[in-house]
Amino acid sequence: MLVGALAQPDAFRGMLDSLADGVYLVDRGRRILFWNDESERISGYAASEVVGHRCFENILRHIDCNGTALCTGLCPLACTMRDCVPRSGDVWLHHKAGQRVPVSVRTTPIRDDGGEIIGAIEFFTDGSRLEASKEQISKLRALALTDALTGLPNRRYLELELSSRLAEVRRHHRTLGVVFADIDRFKAVKRHVWA
Repeated sequence: MLVGALAQPDAFRGMLDSLADGVYLVDRGRRILFWNDESERISGYAASEVVGHRCFENILRHIDCNGTALCTGLCPLACTMRDCVPRSGDVWLHHKAGQRVPVSVRTTPIRDDGGEIIGAIEFFTDGSRLEASKEQISKLRALALTDALTGLPNRRYLELELSSRLAEVRRHHRTLGVVFADIDRFKAVKRHVWA
């Protein structure tokens, strides 16, 4: 089936366009042979703009979380075709409009009937919602562990941190000291200090 997909990728268009993932097929030279509808939505590039081009020709410009460009030497598709090992990971792709889009990618080699690698397929999922959720969780965590008046860690943060440190003390047989200060009428102190 996948060999046929390389020879006639449009034969599978209906099935591949129904997926919630971006999907594209490349040959051994990493020339894009197929680009589904979800690939267009996630990347902003129409199939007519990418099919026939090599994926590393400044189209998607995948980078990792450290900002390292992957298309020129660390390309998951190229590595999969080289060693026949499927890969998955989280990267950022370059959207046609200029912004970076977080995506989860999965690559798989495509073999001919004789077992030779003739290309690869990449599935990629838009991770924007996941990134937004992570950011929201981080903000909510900060709100839950910070005093709204002072911006300092609150009692809940102290309890969590102290519990963590006590577990560390027990594990490594170390000592621990804690200084606790309780200021009465803190609002009055705050008014004098920040006024």
